[in-house]
Amino acid sequence: MADIYRDRKYINFGADGINPLGVIRSLGQEGVKTIVIRDKESGHFASINTSVYADKIYFADSNEEALQILLENYSNEQLKPVLFFTYEGHVDFCDSHYDELKDKFIFYNTGKKGGLSRLNNKEIQCQLASECGMQVPQYEILAKGDLPKQVPYPIITKTLTSTESGWKRDMIICHNEKELQEAYSKILAERIMIEEYIDANNEFDLKGFSINGGEQIYFTYQKTWHYKDPQKRWLMYFAPCENEDIKQKLTAMIQKANYSGIFDAEFLQKQNGDLVFLEVNWRTGMYNYNHTVAGVNLPFLWAKSTIDGKIDYANIKPTMPTYTAMDEMSFADVLRKPKRLIQWLKALHKADVLFYYHYKDRRPCWIAWKHFFKRKISNIIHHT
Repeated sequence: MADIYRDRKYINFGADGINPLGVIRSLGQEGVKTIVIRDKESGHFASINTSVYADKIYFADSNEEALQILLENYSNEQLKPVLFFTYEGHVDFCDSHYDELKDKFIFYNTGKKGGLSRLNNKEIQCQLASECGMQVPQYEILAKGDLPKQVPYPIITKTLTSTESGWKRDMIICHNEKELQEAYSKILAERIMIEEYIDANNEFDLKGFSINGGEQIYFTYQKTWHYKDPQKRWLMYFAPCENEDIKQKLTAMIQKANYSGIFDAEFLQKQNGDLVFLEVNWRTGMYNYNHTVAGVNLPFLWAKSTIDGKIDYANIKPTMPTYTAMDEMSFADVLRKPKRLIQWLKALHKADVLFYYHYKDRRPCWIAWKHFFKRKISNIIHHT
């Protein structure tokens, strides 16, 4: 008898690195091997094509070539293939081809061309979040060089979308006008978001998936990251989300967006516990594999629920009441401050889940460490 879930093609579109590696491993644990169409050039540590859970591998020089590979090989399947996106650039590109893809593939969408590209704009996101009752930072949209008229210092500069070149470089904290003017000399974007800087204790993250434009939504465990605590800075703490208020507000936002797919909502948590909205990633979030280890296989559950047209809540059963996870490449902190080595090793020992190492899929981890040290050595050589 045909298995309508496992007998179809599952395809990673475009990206490389830890994010799609988590997706591929999650699907692999359901007996599904993933077809990989990845960028030919990649600066990421982990190479997903080395995973035992990767099936056929294609390398593309551009999004256009990746789309051509996709359509030429998988557009006439009897069972619609499932596409996974882990980077906004690929989301935006396929979103611009929505009408061409919608009848041939299952993928993240808002039910219309251009909907996801609109949602990836931080100003649009803040407007939506505010409309749904979430606390958002004060912000202004400025041309590079202009000074804020409403937002008080300290501020943080951000690009409007993460697809703009230099989006990480352009994120600069400024305490006064002089520092902002200095920041402008480094910023690449021509228009930026100036946002009030919130000195929060923790980051708070809530992933999940939505089907039928938000008609049904499943939220995973919340992630709390005590990034300022020297004893806890490398560990991510996961526990059931008891904040029903934030789930209701996120539900309203997803429904307004008419979004179907996996999502990753990020907040800052103030000392009084209040959550301040940062952004929603309308795609699979970077740290996703931990949920599979804890019994919630996000990629497969989203695909299955989309195929069924409903979420089978009763049969989603997390297996770990609480747990911790760790990104091993945080070892970069130890290279900057060697005195942290003992604390880092203690955190590594304490972590329930690691994102690179997997005893059944070791090669991506070894490749990641190789690239990590190669890049560090290269940086040292070029700065001496």
